[in-house]
Amino acid sequence: MLDPRDLALELYGAVLEGGSLEPQLAAVARALKAETGFISRIPLASDAPPGTRATALYAIDPDILAEYETDWLRHDPRVAVALRQPRGVLSFNRLCPPRDFARSMFWNEFGRRRISGSGFHTLSASVTEPDDTIGVLSVHRPQGGEPFGAEEEAFLAALYPHLRGALQAESRLRLAQARAAVLEAGLEALPQGIAVIGRHGRLLHANAALRAMAALRDGLALTPAGLDLADPAARQALRHALDLVLAVRSGRVRLLPDGTGLSIPRPSGAPAWVAQALPLRAGSGGPFADLAGAVVLVADRTRRRPPSAVLLQRLLGLTPAEARLAAGLAAGQDLRQQARRRGVSPETLRSHLAAIRRKTGCRRQAELVALVLQTCA
Repeated sequence: MLDPRDLALELYGAVLEGGSLEPQLAAVARALKAETGFISRIPLASDAPPGTRATALYAIDPDILAEYETDWLRHDPRVAVALRQPRGVLSFNRLCPPRDFARSMFWNEFGRRRISGSGFHTLSASVTEPDDTIGVLSVHRPQGGEPFGAEEEAFLAALYPHLRGALQAESRLRLAQARAAVLEAGLEALPQGIAVIGRHGRLLHANAALRAMAALRDGLALTPAGLDLADPAARQALRHALDLVLAVRSGRVRLLPDGTGLSIPRPSGAPAWVAQALPLRAGSGGPFADLAGAVVLVADRTRRRPPSAVLLQRLLGLTPAEARLAAGLAAGQDLRQQARRRGVSPETLRSHLAAIRRKTGCRRQAELVALVLQTCA
């Protein structure tokens, strides 16, 4: 039998290369002298989850596995046993004795008909993955074959910590890729130009609106180093603004200071671009959370839009109530008007306003309105 450490290195190598673990898991099945093998990912919410995914690894007809996944997995007595057990190596000869398994509806109505005796003896390893699913690697031997014994269990137990680490790492990468896709789609849909800036000042992402602005070659350009502004004074102002917001991001400064907004002159003579630098606050989540330090919003003053409470909530770290208040103030509604419209007391809104000022660093209401208009321009 192969050395588990060799297979462990292959598992980690596949994760680092960003590839699928299926070839390495198939090698595990072969090392265990299994006739078939597959991996299931079962949501933790239910013993009979409709969202279960099963992937063939070794010598299983995909059509049979698809029928199992769709119609029969919830009736498999071994699945119910696996969900009740602590995560680890599971020998179903002990947990679900062959005599009991042979009497199950699953075996008699599906197993005998579709898998011709294969899959009767099962050895599994289960792992709780970061996306709230259980990953279950299952390998099988036919009904008339030799059951999995102590040697195979010891082999899988030695491999298990590495199997768990590889499956969890693969799951985290899959989640990060999904979040990145959602975030990118959201940024692409925004009318404001948005640049995500790394903690060391380099450009991590520019959305479609900002790329379109840069394509005009009218005072700003995009380079790997970040936003490149044609006007020297604006370039210096942007550098200063990023220094300030990165200080907030690092925790050296608690409140967002003045000086994080700027105008970017346009050589064409069109109204200047309006830019606002904001910190990406720790704990904001998303694929950029650890790498990014700031976002820079760039707006065209000729395309003024009503303030968006949702955008303010996300970018300024406000609660929904605070974001609605800030958007209303920027739209010209005073505290009393908003209190009447929302059915709350002015004192409640004053409390919200104080919280907004603490979060944004704006000392006066006029500064807050200017910040909101720049953010939502």
